[in-house]
Amino acid sequence: MTSPHLETELKTYEEKKRSLLGDEGKFVLIHGEELAGVWDTYEDALKAGYEKYGVTPFLVKQIQGTERVQFFTRNLCRP
Repeated sequence: MTSPHLETELKTYEEKKRSLLGDEGKFVLIHGEELAGVWDTYEDALKAGYEKYGVTPFLVKQIQGTERVQFFTRNLCRP
């Protein structure tokens, strides 16, 4: 089940990803369907997001041509 939080922003990122790849490694700020800009650092993009949108949900995401898969496991065997 997918969480509805930031669903629109993630969809917007996927739709615009190809045009963003020239800035791969930088950070994009997206609010709803609006691409607000690209910053060199996560901190700068986050600060801009709070300045522009306050505490309203927004997405700061690193631009990557290939997404890294995060794998977490929990060892169910106990000593």
